[in-house]
Amino acid sequence: MSREAAKRPDRAPESSAFRRDEDLHICSPHCGIAPETTSGGETYERELLVRLGRDGVRCEIILARGKPHPEGVPNWTIHRFPIGRGLRWWVAPTVVPRAIKRVHDTVGFDLLRVHSLRYIGPSALWARRRFVLDVPVVAHHHHLDRSPLNGLIEKRVVEGADAVVVGSEFGRRQLAEELGVRTDHVSVVYYGVDAVFAPRPRRADLVERYGLRDRLVVLFFGGLKPRKNLFLLLDAWGPVVARRPDARLLVAGGGPLLPDLRRHARRLGLEGSVVFTGYVPEAEKAAHFNLGDVFWFPSAMEGFGLTVAEAMSSGLPVVASDRGSIPELVRDGEAGFVCDPAAPDRFVERLLLLLGDRALRETLGAAGHERVERLFRWERCVEGTRRVYERTIEAWRRRRGGRAA
Repeated sequence: MSREAAKRPDRAPESSAFRRDEDLHICSPHCGIAPETTSGGETYERELLVRLGRDGVRCEIILARGKPHPEGVPNWTIHRFPIGRGLRWWVAPTVVPRAIKRVHDTVGFDLLRVHSLRYIGPSALWARRRFVLDVPVVAHHHHLDRSPLNGLIEKRVVEGADAVVVGSEFGRRQLAEELGVRTDHVSVVYYGVDAVFAPRPRRADLVERYGLRDRLVVLFFGGLKPRKNLFLLLDAWGPVVARRPDARLLVAGGGPLLPDLRRHARRLGLEGSVVFTGYVPEAEKAAHFNLGDVFWFPSAMEGFGLTVAEAMSSGLPVVASDRGSIPELVRDGEAGFVCDPAAPDRFVERLLLLLGDRALRETLGAAGHERVERLFRWERCVEGTRRVYERTIEAWRRRRGGRAA
């Protein structure tokens, strides 16, 4: 165990029901919670755990040596896996179970938290069984990508966990439809959005940096990954800019597809109307959302769609894919429009409609901001997550108490 982990006295096992006024104490073996990341899932994990710590939850977090994490978070203790790089799912079973056991023996915890069905799930369930740990397991899940391993790994973890937290009703349906698992123990807790994402004037230095003065801006923000449908984004932009030469497409974010996307834009003759920012630091994300007049997000798969919610919080009308969880965030015609990615002309039509109607942009943008205020703030996410943890601990103790009796 790392010297970062301060040893605490062992806690006596309790058989009584969980009380809200007692300390909630969790263990979260983790692949990564870096302060800077291009992953929406990692951003969710980092922000949720930070806020749980601030809310008084004691968090025993286990990371590989050298993996960065936010500093100075209250109620966090960082432990280290005996490896010098990030976890791979096939490596995890060799290091995660023993690390969980060391933390359990040293400081104890009430609940074992799984941030990934594939990367941590099997190891957490194995650790509990092998070392007879008297704690429930709660798994967090975002969405399923296509893989022949889903039925071998993800399915067994969902079935073995005491509770599962997903970020959308879509996530729950997908588990039932694609894995055929029960979902009575699956709770939907929507992700949160920080209030730093708010309608504000454009930052002058960013306007100059990207050449956006006197331009209408259609913004994409996210990791440049295949499932984001970014080649469709560029293909559909040509007909838009042909009608609106005063508009610019700002593609904000980094990722493995950036070189290919630059080449594709050149092939389409779009160099003058598309701006690629590259990676945007966390501290500048909110200001980049404020550059947009419309947010465009044609992703083929989202378990929640964090950047969509951040755009809505920033007061932007949204044109997005109707796949995955996005229709739960963007009610078609209320905060923006959702379109079938198989019909790119629909994206073109909706973008042109919004670019040509400032009043409509303002109406839909205001509705999106109000929707985020009502449903998608971090306070709601933390409270909902705590309720799942507390209910699960209480049910576990009742069952274990009955068996002991």
